Amino acid sequence: VEPIVLLTGAERQPADFSDMPLSVGDVIVVHGSWEHLRHISQDPSFAVFTPIEGEETDPSKGIAAALCFAGAVGLAIAGFPLSISLMSGAVMRVLLRVLPIDAAYRAVDWRTVFLLAGLIPLGTAMDKSGAAAFVANGLTSLFAGGPTVVLMLAVGLLATLFSLFMSNVAATVLLAPLVMIVGEEAGVDGRALALLVAVCASNSFVLPTHQVNALFMSPGGYRNADYIRAGGIMSLLFLVIAVGTVWLLFV
Repeated sequence: VEPIVLLTGAERQPADFSDMPLSVGDVIVVHGSWEHLRHISQDPSFAVFTPIEGEETDPSKGIAAALCFAGAVGLAIAGFPLSISLMSGAVMRVLLRVLPIDAAYRAVDWRTVFLLAGLIPLGTAMDKSGAAAFVANGLTSLFAGGPTVVLMLAVGLLATLFSLFMSNVAATVLLAPLVMIVGEEAGVDGRALALLVAVCASNSFVLPTHQVNALFMSPGGYRNADYIRAGGIMSLLFLVIAVGTVWLLFV
């Protein structure tokens, strides 16, 4: 464990203070491995202000954990659904006592679970009710008579928008046939628009509605505004590069 700063009363000592005697009430900011921090917390001479969150590690269980992970990946490669494959690996870790069941429950981010649980039926409702197709038809028809690059931007933007509340697979299945028909009517290569839909369906950085983005929300303490600030710039760059690349290749 390496000390960073010593706070003595109203004074702050950021330099080396290894030769300074400590007094009651002094505060030391330290960083190091969870094991070393846990060792300090067990010393009655110190009172730890921040709870020690890291779990104790057991190197003897490393081989079993690696085998469970390899088995889960093997099931996915063999053709089993990814969710079942990874769940099987997690269950095997619990059964082999690699991971205590209490630790497994604590590792579940329930905010992410409920976020996705509400997002999935929303996307399904948009798809099954025809609302998504109605919006897509209206937007693509609006720009069908304009310049090609404007139509491509509209298609990329539409795929990006749909990926925020639908799965990227559902967005691609819904939009790809539609944009190919629009492209044929507008004199644009339908393959270019379909490829643009496939690429931009992964452009989901603006909100934590994608599973990967949602997993980082609670551990990082992020809010929707953080995703909008950082993801908005990334989404714009993604859209410009995707449209530019497809335009150069097909137009």
